[in-house]
Amino acid sequence: MRLLMSPTYDVVVAGGGPAGAATALRLARAGHTVAVLERSHFEHPRVGETLAPSIQPLLRTLGLWSRFVAAGHLPSWGTRSLWSGAGEHSHLTSAYGSGWHVDRRTFDRMLFDAAGDAGASTCLGCSLSSCSYDGMWQLTCSDGGRLTARVLIDATGRSAAVGRSLGARRIPFDRLVGITARWSGVDVTDEHYLLIEAAAHGWWYTAPLAHNAMIAMLITDADICRRHHLSSPMAWTTDLNQTSATSARLHHKIAGVASSPRVCSAASQRLIRSRDLRPWLTVGDAALAVDPISGSGVPRALRTAEAAAETATRLLSHPSDAADLITQYESDRNTECTTYLTTRASYYNAAAHHPTPFWTRRRTPVPRVVEYG
Repeated sequence: MRLLMSPTYDVVVAGGGPAGAATALRLARAGHTVAVLERSHFEHPRVGETLAPSIQPLLRTLGLWSRFVAAGHLPSWGTRSLWSGAGEHSHLTSAYGSGWHVDRRTFDRMLFDAAGDAGASTCLGCSLSSCSYDGMWQLTCSDGGRLTARVLIDATGRSAAVGRSLGARRIPFDRLVGITARWSGVDVTDEHYLLIEAAAHGWWYTAPLAHNAMIAMLITDADICRRHHLSSPMAWTTDLNQTSATSARLHHKIAGVASSPRVCSAASQRLIRSRDLRPWLTVGDAALAVDPISGSGVPRALRTAEAAAETATRLLSHPSDAADLITQYESDRNTECTTYLTTRASYYNAAAHHPTPFWTRRRTPVPRVVEYG
């Protein structure tokens, strides 16, 4: 980790997850002075453990493929599902051979460290507490430090904390949460696949992890979680036992819940800024957070990091073009959002019908994205 070395930067990135770290990495390699602030120390488990085969070319472009492979993540040979019936999809048919089951703390820290190795100043346990703009961004950090930047990037995830503090508003498309538990000491030798199963209250996924671990998560709506107390070990396990393939897979391998179920946000949303032409951008989940059923969270984060880095570079070199650059960036994110919503609707419309609130809510017209400005 590189400590912050200067109070003035071309770009400050708030958030050191995949989107923020990849943006900082690209900008540092382009010769810009960059600081990336991560509020955690990567000490807590992170969700989003299964990566599609499309992650390989993205990591190769970043020059991180060898480092990724050396970390010892598990290959994912495909997906089995009970969605509209029983089905399988093999990753062996892809050009990249496999997807991957990863420890997200290890993966995210790899990207963060790579940004530091590229020359970005990095800081753990630090976030932005305030920001104002007077021709330069005047930033105050949670540790009391002060920074100045020409461009500010919000990579704070679903909270979109920076963008919302600047007046942007979130458009929610659902209120999804994930309720997850993890087991250790599991033989995953023959478990290198993702299993998805539709159920009454939502849908389940299970996946193996490195170091003989396995994870299971129920995706449902926040109000359903509260109403049925699904975050409690007893209710979570009861719901699990009502599945077929998921419960069979887990009961074959393990007994009981090793960790208490914990709840995390999985909500889909788009952050919309008003006609604010100050030089700031959102990236990753801060710009567009997606339903886990899409399986596109991390690849999407790395792709939007490329777009954000390119736009930030142009804002630095052509500040007088800020209006056009920001409008185009937001328009591209709106197009991305509309494509996502259409794809999400097709996934849910293809699912076997369950006459329960979770599923009836998803048989509605695709929400319309409000255009920038």
